[in-house]
Amino acid sequence: MSALPRSGGSARAASLLGAFLAGAYPILVFVGLRWLEPRTMALAIGATMALRAVLRWHRPTRDELLRLATPALLVAAVLGTAFAANDEQTLLFVPALVNVALFIAFVRTLFRGTPMVETFARLRDPDLNPSEVRYCRSVTVVWCGFFAVNATACSYLALAAELWIWTLYTGVLSYLLVGLLFSIEFVVRSWRFQRYQGSIVEPLFRRIFPPPG
Repeated sequence: MSALPRSGGSARAASLLGAFLAGAYPILVFVGLRWLEPRTMALAIGATMALRAVLRWHRPTRDELLRLATPALLVAAVLGTAFAANDEQTLLFVPALVNVALFIAFVRTLFRGTPMVETFARLRDPDLNPSEVRYCRSVTVVWCGFFAVNATACSYLALAAELWIWTLYTGVLSYLLVGLLFSIEFVVRSWRFQRYQGSIVEPLFRRIFPPPG
């Protein structure tokens, strides 16, 4: 029997729930552990993830299974361990494992298929020249390095830092670093290739980096 398709409303609800859980996880853990046992927190987070999966359910393709299996299994292992051991420190490793999963996903595309950044770039402009293709591969390598360093930092803070420091980094500073890297990459790309694609900064960048000719 094939899986029933999800309605547009269910898919949007699943996306919003996933974005909320990903973005607010450190804050939820910080607040929740003040009032709840780690076992209860793990159960609540697991139930929320299960609800998101139900709302988004469709029969996955082989590529989707390969892409989603690693992060799902890693997070499920952490939550299961936290529930069984009733250990709050175990819950702190989820951000590190998310970065590990992203690292694996990006690295995999360097050796098989199309580099991740090139895939995103072709969604906006399918006609990339050879220089742009090489650039996308280099940026994919940069993101791999970022996820590796960020996973290491998150792991260290989970092991050695106070809870509020872990929350500040994983819930605020790491997202600021992601935004900073995006911004730097956008400026470099604009300088090298003069592709603005209708972005809000196009008038400014056309003055700073005028197209050739």
